[in-house]
Amino acid sequence: MASKTEGRPSVNNRVAVIIPCYNHGRYIGEALESVLSQTRPPDRIIVIDDGSKDDSMKVMEPFVARGIELRGRENRGAHETINELIREAATDCGWISILNSDDRYLPRRLEQCMATAEANPGKSVISTRLEVIDADGQRMKEDEPRARWFYGVQSIGEGLTPAEWLGRGNFIATTSNVFARAEYLAANLFRPYRFNHDYFFLAGAAWRDEIALSNEVLMQYRVHGSNTITTRPEPLIREMLRMHLDLFHDYAEPLAADPEMRRRFFDYMRALWDNMSSFHAGMFYIMVAQLVKKIPEEELAALADSLTGPEFETSPNRSLAGAYDGREPLSIGTVSRKLDTLREDKIRWQKERECLLELSRLRGEMARSRWVSLGAVLGFGRTLHKNEGKGSIEKLQRLREACLKSAWLRVGSVIGSKTSKALRCFR
Repeated sequence: MASKTEGRPSVNNRVAVIIPCYNHGRYIGEALESVLSQTRPPDRIIVIDDGSKDDSMKVMEPFVARGIELRGRENRGAHETINELIREAATDCGWISILNSDDRYLPRRLEQCMATAEANPGKSVISTRLEVIDADGQRMKEDEPRARWFYGVQSIGEGLTPAEWLGRGNFIATTSNVFARAEYLAANLFRPYRFNHDYFFLAGAAWRDEIALSNEVLMQYRVHGSNTITTRPEPLIREMLRMHLDLFHDYAEPLAADPEMRRRFFDYMRALWDNMSSFHAGMFYIMVAQLVKKIPEEELAALADSLTGPEFETSPNRSLAGAYDGREPLSIGTVSRKLDTLREDKIRWQKERECLLELSRLRGEMARSRWVSLGAVLGFGRTLHKNEGKGSIEKLQRLREACLKSAWLRVGSVIGSKTSKALRCFR
């Protein structure tokens, strides 16, 4: 672990790993070893044993000598234990990484999550891809029954925003896949759900546009006989219904006031009807109908009249209404093709925007790099300053190729010093 002496990183750059433990004596040692083996060591590792009845405490006690902060108490539940850990870690760490006591990190997780955070300074929640392991710690294949859902929901994200992807299913899957600003976590503590405290937190973060993603597999989610999620669907379906009522309740005011949040909310809700999680959209609207039934008609009319926003300036179905071309009857097939075209356009423009932002970031790094400036004065690295390509996608590709081929940047990477951080993004 990083030293707690003078010269330690500022609070904003300090990372705490927090681990709630309950009856995972078989797995907690592996979890702790995976944290202690990080290429970017955490500044704190805090564990609370939530009243385990097995040998979890006995397994963890030797790790105290290696810097683990450990305490046990009576059982209060997973969400309360995580919240207690968040409040403790937020006192002197700017970032918090959650790890459930039966899961494991891959060695570069903290390093890469911090790199993703630095590349996305406006985001508060970082998540990555994961792989599924069994009770013995072996990677489960994609077609194994208990692993299919996790790999399947990860496979559908091409071209989707985090909000739309989470509507399709909770692809982030677990609190172990949450690396977040301490301030944001402390302001959005987990709720007392049995199954969905991570899903509620993540949906809200997606609506606020607070999530940045890494495509690298950086954690391992363990599937075993005592996982919370069971094969009986009713409890999870009911909690999913309640969770979405809570989301509607808590986000009603910001949704009414913020058109950009509404856009992400619309993406989420559109995807939610055919989601891969246990949300029953039909039953949800039945619940909404029961709630609306209790509201006087004049209040309903006043509510409809009170809404404002750019959504009222254009017909919501204008594109689909013009899908009929006079050659064939308007059918699900023709509408689907129109939707596919619109979806492809959305993906293309989203990619253009992402590449434009990345291009701006890379050029900013170059402008701030003394090594690159020195190379320009000496006549080296001229290709780095060219503006080749027709669009942002092609321009970004050309700039990356130039950086990879630049001998001047390779020399700078070897020399390191203060330029190494700025040059890291070009490798």
